[in-house]
Amino acid sequence: MLHPEMLAANYTSHRGDRFVHRTEVPHGVLRTDLYEQSPYKPIIEGTVSLRRRLVGPDAQMDFPILDDLRADGGANYLVVGLPRSDGKVNRCSYVTDRAEGFTDTEIADLISLRIELGLIAELYGRARMTRGLLDLYLGTEAGPRIYNGQIKRGEGATIRSVILIGDLRGFTHLSETLPLDALTALLNQYFEATIGPILSHGGEVLKLMGDGVLGVFPIRSEAEIDRACEDALNAAELAMANIALLNRRRLRQGEEPLASGIGLHVGNAMYGNVGTSERLDFTVIGPNVNLCARLEALAGAEGRHIVCSAEFAEHSSGTMQSIGFHTLKNIGHPVEAFVPVPDRGSA
Repeated sequence: MLHPEMLAANYTSHRGDRFVHRTEVPHGVLRTDLYEQSPYKPIIEGTVSLRRRLVGPDAQMDFPILDDLRADGGANYLVVGLPRSDGKVNRCSYVTDRAEGFTDTEIADLISLRIELGLIAELYGRARMTRGLLDLYLGTEAGPRIYNGQIKRGEGATIRSVILIGDLRGFTHLSETLPLDALTALLNQYFEATIGPILSHGGEVLKLMGDGVLGVFPIRSEAEIDRACEDALNAAELAMANIALLNRRRLRQGEEPLASGIGLHVGNAMYGNVGTSERLDFTVIGPNVNLCARLEALAGAEGRHIVCSAEFAEHSSGTMQSIGFHTLKNIGHPVEAFVPVPDRGSA
């Protein structure tokens, strides 16, 4: 796998199972006793196959996992390396509870399939890895669209959604005063505080814009508008609460607290590919996105945590207070802005 937290995935099936079970293996496992004492280690290091009898006088129990397999009724174990095109190997292991174990012919047949199974495993693994990377870098809404072929420049659709834009205040000052590694750690802390609430409340993070976040909460029918606004407001308030908790820890450590603001708006936007034939970006664009960005900027100018549009306030179940009409940059008419009451978090 290519994943910031996971190294690999295991797939296991038992006789009679309706589904295959998938478990993920975290980075760092290759430095543990679990790996050092695993029958996979010699396979990764170049051994083509490894066979062990688990019962009888010829039993060879030199790996801890073999005790578990025997306790489950296993009598014979085989692990085979599945070659990949990059020179590495995947692994496939087999266990039988037949008392006499695998026959020599069966062992030879299973080993003879290693090239074909290796090709299947690599194709499947790379396809899943591609989907995973697209989801990781582009989000679970844009990733599948691109994987399924929506890659033409200008191709996209108009979507209705709650738009959320968050920004870290004073980032220029921070970038000029902090070492790069400390700045990167700070950004990761900020994004962890803001992105988690968006995702956990059904939103989609479309872009990390330096120190900013662009998220949407899709609205697929008119009946979903109120719920989408509720989800977005809850996500925004939780993000601010997370930042407040983070700031308490930073102050205890003698570090400068973070300040952030969020803008919320409801409207249509173009969701699709923009750019050139050499470099495309999958994002949302349009006047409603621009308005949301201006509301986020207004939050900073007014010292507010969360600033919402009138369209958002109309559908929100929370108590909203108008902070008047404001002339916003590149918006051709005064815009009435609202803040939730109470306005919790850290500006």
